[in-house]
Amino acid sequence: MNMTSIARRPAHALHALRLLHRWLGIAGAAFFVMWFGSGLVMTQIGFPSLSEAEHLRGLAPLALAEVVTTPYAALHSAGLTAFPRRMWLASLVHEDGVARPVWRIVAGDGSHHTICAVTGARLDAVTPAQATRIAQAFAREPQARWTGTLERDQWTVLATLDRQRPFHHIDVGDAAGTELYVSARTGEVVRDTRRRERIWNWFGAVPHWFYFQALREQSAIWRQSLLWVSGLCCLSALSGLMLGIIRLRLLRPGRITPFRGWMKLHHVAGLTGGLFIVTWIVSGWLSMSPAGWLRNTPPDAAAMARLAAPPDNPFPWPVERAALRERLGDTQWKEAQIYWLAGQARMTVVGAHEGEHQTFDLPSLRPASVSRQDVEAAARALFPDATPAAVTLLTREDRYWYSRRDTRELPVWRVELADAAETWLHFDARDGRLLGSLDRSARARRWLFNAPHSLELPAFADSPLLRDALLWALALPGFAVSISALVIGWRRLALPTTERSSS
Repeated sequence: MNMTSIARRPAHALHALRLLHRWLGIAGAAFFVMWFGSGLVMTQIGFPSLSEAEHLRGLAPLALAEVVTTPYAALHSAGLTAFPRRMWLASLVHEDGVARPVWRIVAGDGSHHTICAVTGARLDAVTPAQATRIAQAFAREPQARWTGTLERDQWTVLATLDRQRPFHHIDVGDAAGTELYVSARTGEVVRDTRRRERIWNWFGAVPHWFYFQALREQSAIWRQSLLWVSGLCCLSALSGLMLGIIRLRLLRPGRITPFRGWMKLHHVAGLTGGLFIVTWIVSGWLSMSPAGWLRNTPPDAAAMARLAAPPDNPFPWPVERAALRERLGDTQWKEAQIYWLAGQARMTVVGAHEGEHQTFDLPSLRPASVSRQDVEAAARALFPDATPAAVTLLTREDRYWYSRRDTRELPVWRVELADAAETWLHFDARDGRLLGSLDRSARARRWLFNAPHSLELPAFADSPLLRDALLWALALPGFAVSISALVIGWRRLALPTTERSSS
């Protein structure tokens, strides 16, 4: 091999890098424009969802004193033998407009069941007339009307809703253009959307996440499409940053780029915001957990069954309804969840307002608290082979437990386990409910995706407006790079084939 061929290697590599960036840029420029624009929209408006606060506000007050059907009888009526993953009381509006208490049950297999807490009868279907009544009461809008029953649409594509399909679609008829989705199986309101949300989401979450209904319904195809498109755009951004640095002219005063016009804008904007662009697109790609990277592994169904597993005796329930009425007072409670915690039967009642949250031992109805020993026992039930390495009571948010759009529960118990995945469990310190888990991968995701992609950094914890302003400022060079790439690519494709191949 002679010296000439060796000397040509860098030139060949540079030429290959230019070709890679050119054609990936031509193919991906429109995606970059779309992602930057839709990402900024998403800082202000997220994908439609029904928050816990909205859910509780919409429910009718719970008449606990009317409950006749015991938890054991409700489980029998649902055809279940094991204590379920979740079980709670809530009000359900019937066709006559009257709200009556029902047991809502989520079994270990994820199936949903609704049992009348007065008669013990099982509810298997909700009619359009009843769904209309439910929506009218939920929205406090008597003019709400049923518009049809659907399996899924643009705003109900998520797999988390599969167990509650189909849905009755209700047009509330208010000034905000609110639409509600009522499960035809359980009668629960599972989603609300407003006109403003629906319009802006076509410029926000829908294009940003490729959440087009026809594509999102095909989960595997949707995931691979997003992974490959964003992955190739990562290569485009990385190659562009490398070329931008290579073509930088630091030794010529007054001129740092050899280009003019749109190419100059592309080069200078790329140098200015290139690091953020690369970090932003790569972190977005990582959010899809390619090859299983950064994927959180929550407790599986068997672990959750162990957590919910009761002692040998059935779940106890107060015999005297008057005792329930006396203990709960005049507060308009909305839900009452029952569960086992460290072998003790408990009930937590919640209202729609701040501070309306009480936990009782059953059947005594004595006020209950959650101790360190309680959450350690719960952690051992979830992970029998792991020992708690640390148990901490969090009374304020920290780097891993912090609010995004919805406010995080506080205080919480954090149990750090000495298992292979270094799992952290978070329990509500008021009632002992498992709120979530974070393993090593999830904590890495917090710094490799959430931090660079959305600037979810401790410095901005109390300054969301400052964070959004910085995101908008950082996106400006990204817009300049991607829009100039669109123009350059269009001009390139407009050239005659002979000129295109020679340049």
